[in-house]
Amino acid sequence: MHFEGRRIRFDGKSKEIAGLFAIFAVLIVSGYLYLDIRLARFISEEVGDGFLLSRPISNIPDSLLLLVCVMTLVSWAGRLYLLRKPAWLRYADFLEYVGLALPMAFLFKAVLKDLFGRIDARAWLLHSGGLSFHWFHGGGAFSGFPSGHMAVFTVLMIGISRYFPRLRFLCFALLLALALALMITQYHFFSDIVAGVSVGVIVDLLVRWGLTLWRRLAGRRACMRATT
Repeated sequence: MHFEGRRIRFDGKSKEIAGLFAIFAVLIVSGYLYLDIRLARFISEEVGDGFLLSRPISNIPDSLLLLVCVMTLVSWAGRLYLLRKPAWLRYADFLEYVGLALPMAFLFKAVLKDLFGRIDARAWLLHSGGLSFHWFHGGGAFSGFPSGHMAVFTVLMIGISRYFPRLRFLCFALLLALALALMITQYHFFSDIVAGVSVGVIVDLLVRWGLTLWRRLAGRRACMRATT
């Protein structure tokens, strides 16, 4: 996107991003209106409530915060270790990206969950209430939208596929498997998962933009110091 006087000219990349988020919006709205209830009931009938409400399955989400904290600390520790190793610059950049993107994705999803306050799939199956949003009343059973797991792992898989292109197909397969697992175990509705992916994409764009801006400023400062 470029600014020319008072007019804004969108380049090809900006149009692709706008089109991607338009697709996300259509999927979220259509999922909320038509797919969420149908898929939740179908999966509940096919899989069974005994499996969905079992103790091992119920304990899985508790590890997300711990996982984000551990990966963030390991990423920054690795980034500091590689600070004086120019040959490992790509790995250092990747660790820097992960160290910023994962906690940001977790923070974004936490804020959005509290903002939207949508009931999660399991609580809805037990009580069969409405799917409406309870604005600014998130927490507990009202923390389904968006999926935090999808937000965090989307940004992680995007980072891995960008810095290690040979793993791109594997990253996509793992992300798809996670989405299916979250629906099968009734942690989230379809629209929650798509919203989580969109949050991950937004965080990726923000982190890349911030890192690019920071590196440009750092480069200019280095040039100014070299000329003085």
